[in-house]
Amino acid sequence: MQRLRAVLEFALWEVGPLIVLLALSAAFGLKAAIAGTIAFIVVDAARRFWRHIPFTRIYVLSSGLAVIFGGIDLVSQTPFMLKYESVITNVATGIAFVAGAGGDKPMLQEIAEQRSGPFPERADIRYFFRLFTLFWAGYFFAKAGLYLWLGAILPLGRAMLVRSVFGSVSLGVMLVISITQGRRLFFLCRRMGLLPTVEEAQPN
Repeated sequence: MQRLRAVLEFALWEVGPLIVLLALSAAFGLKAAIAGTIAFIVVDAARRFWRHIPFTRIYVLSSGLAVIFGGIDLVSQTPFMLKYESVITNVATGIAFVAGAGGDKPMLQEIAEQRSGPFPERADIRYFFRLFTLFWAGYFFAKAGLYLWLGAILPLGRAMLVRSVFGSVSLGVMLVISITQGRRLFFLCRRMGLLPTVEEAQPN
């Protein structure tokens, strides 16, 4: 139960703007969704600033995507991006994850440390999070390819329904695996020889 709560809290606070946009759009329409998303971002940004919670790269990404793509549809007389918006969004997110794999700390390591505290400064840990961030990028690229194919073979309404169900379920699975199975995946990568060898400190 605690792990499920951790998954839900992560989804709400780190990709909250996108969740708010999708939920309000389905329930009240696009204009209400844009207004609600902007209000959520303003309130949550104030909360983070007040409580000294860092603005992670994935949070900035989700906020930017929600505002940009929602804004494009809002100012258009017709939602011309409706058919391929999910394709473009997933490609942009995948590119952001590829970029987020670099730097002193990969993007997913920043998120993990925000939840559980800093990890030891070790090459194998950094490399694992780099691989895991790229794995997430691959997920978004694969989903973009699937959505592009669905848009080509299915009517718009059916394609949107399939995208909504598959996207929600697959994202939920990825979040659960990331939050609950990270340690097991680390040791699996180590056994497979995917991580650099690091000599662990011996007790005095």
